[in-house]
Amino acid sequence: MKTIIHKRTIKGIKTLEYSSKKADKLLFLQHGIHSQKEKVMHLLGVSFVKLGYHVVAIDAAKHGARIEEPFLSKDEDLCELETMYVVKQTSEDIKNIYEDTFRSEFDGFDFIGVSMGGLIGYYLSTITDQIDQLVALISSPKFLEAAQYTFPEARQKKYPEQTKTTHAFIESIDPSTRPESMVFNRLIMLNGTYDRVIPSSQSETFLDENPQRNIIFRCYETGHKIVQKMHKDLLAYLKNK
Repeated sequence: MKTIIHKRTIKGIKTLEYSSKKADKLLFLQHGIHSQKEKVMHLLGVSFVKLGYHVVAIDAAKHGARIEEPFLSKDEDLCELETMYVVKQTSEDIKNIYEDTFRSEFDGFDFIGVSMGGLIGYYLSTITDQIDQLVALISSPKFLEAAQYTFPEARQKKYPEQTKTTHAFIESIDPSTRPESMVFNRLIMLNGTYDRVIPSSQSETFLDENPQRNIIFRCYETGHKIVQKMHKDLLAYLKNK
């Protein structure tokens, strides 16, 4: 199957799209922190095209072609404090791109996000009712818990006022505190057992708290990275829905 690569600008945002003549469903594929659309598409895009998807990737806010501080200089403390603002903005961008360009052709879409990209998917599910399958790879639906894990008290002391403001903002958008606002037909959470960036326990707890939802949760013997078995299982889940 030949992959057709298309680039364009929608709502002022550059897209990278992989597709084929047989594509009959839509997928947004979102990268993680300090990455960009080309990297995640090169890693995973073609495999989803083979499943019949028209795959769309954009750079997250302040990343890639949209690069801005603090992600330009990669100050880790400031990047952590800014991450959830990036999550909210990028989620809104994807919603707008879908409604502007793709809604007339595709009645809903699937979403796959890696790490920060998974956070984007979780928040996106609270602002649109168009997600069919939501896939979060090495990510967490518990925003405040995830943020506090990566930005502990020792780091908070360096930026007390900014930490306080960011804490309040994260509380206001944390989807795990209002799971009834998350709209999807199926959620797939694939995590690493040894992940020291986003612990798998956060996803597992969310599963336990929401037993009535259609959720698949699985862990793999890895840290904060996608492994071949994880990718293979994901393709099987998507193919056999």
